[in-house]
Amino acid sequence: MSIEIHVPDIGADEVEVTELLVSVGDTVEVDQSLITVEGDKASMEVPAAAAGTVKEIKVVEGDKVSTGSLIMIFDAAGAEAPAAAEAPAAPSAAPAPAAPAAAELKEVHVPDIGGDEVEVTEIMVAVGDAVEADQSILNVEGDKASMEVPAPFAGTVKEIKVEVGGKVSTGSLVFVFEVAGSAPAAAPVEAAPAPAAAPAAAPAAVAEAKEVHVPDIGGDEVEVTEIMVSVGDSIEEEQSLITVEGDKASMEVPAPFAGTVKEIKVNAGDKVSTGSLIFVFETAGSAPAAAAPVATPAPTAAPATAKAAKTPPRAG
Repeated sequence: MSIEIHVPDIGADEVEVTELLVSVGDTVEVDQSLITVEGDKASMEVPAAAAGTVKEIKVVEGDKVSTGSLIMIFDAAGAEAPAAAEAPAAPSAAPAPAAPAAAELKEVHVPDIGGDEVEVTEIMVAVGDAVEADQSILNVEGDKASMEVPAPFAGTVKEIKVEVGGKVSTGSLVFVFEVAGSAPAAAPVEAAPAPAAAPAAAPAAVAEAKEVHVPDIGGDEVEVTEIMVSVGDSIEEEQSLITVEGDKASMEVPAPFAGTVKEIKVNAGDKVSTGSLIFVFETAGSAPAAAAPVATPAPTAAPATAKAAKTPPRAG
């Protein structure tokens, strides 16, 4: 699967690409620095929003980019996982190795907070805690304001890399999470020998509602000036969702992950700030796992014909 990598929210200014930090063919981890950009106020590194292999680089040094600009296309590392899951569907021993493959360690870095160094004033989670996407995990304080740093994805805290009183800046490693979002896929495989009703329940278990919050935009309250998507829209990661305007600038708020818009929690004219709930998405990233149980009825010819007989009435 190809993933487009866009410039995250860096405010309304256009910046210049000063260095490309990866090449075509490189394997990149989440939050690994991809390019360095420089504006009037500061230079910063743009991190990878997803892991994968660099397939195309859409910018060159000297180009001008801004929030939402397409900079690279990745081949997602996870795209090979569904194919591996389907192959061992026949032997009953195969589901056991699936669980270890699902667990993965991911680094959590400080998001773009400008060029300033800030002090960690509070660590809001502990090792072993289960953390949700956008849950506050750190409190930091700079010269201008204090802010909470949200988790970019859900997981379990495995390591804390900072201490209260430590100094951090954009891109600093602060936590290591263990993520295991695909683990539930093992359950439908075991249930497959049961009647055909069991696989039908699998998609409902996979679909998950996830809240979308305003990322760290400092301590100011801003006004929603435009809602750029509608209920039912299919959204890609980093796609712009709303435009907000404050005293200093207007900016577009990007989607932290892909999904389908289920609820819009704000209206044009509303006031929002860092952490405000703005949307609810339905995500179904593990949907391919449903394909494995379908293969199990193959040994008996009768169920196969029964399914074929039911199909025409649905199509009609």
